[in-house]
Amino acid sequence: MLADGALDEVRTLLAQHLDPALPAMRAHGVPELSGYLRGEITLEQAAIRTAQVTGQYTKRQATWFRHHPLAARTHTIHARFAGLTQFSERNLDEIVAFVQAPG
Repeated sequence: MLADGALDEVRTLLAQHLDPALPAMRAHGVPELSGYLRGEITLEQAAIRTAQVTGQYTKRQATWFRHHPLAARTHTIHARFAGLTQFSERNLDEIVAFVQAPG
């Protein structure tokens, strides 16, 4: 996340003086990186905490899926994007072009 510009995204969110209770302000990494930008923790601490909360969320999702049989159904989407990359807003034009492309 840090290598893909998460710090700049959080800096932009903070500049908008949004309500901290909004979902965007509670997204994975936002509270931790906000703490770094306010000088409350180091960047290393923010990165470690972000990894921890993301891992905890992943574990909660896995637990939920194990207990919901309907969630076990899968569908494969054949896409031109390979891997498990999380896309940032910098990829928005490419993603929109892909979604709007015929067949």
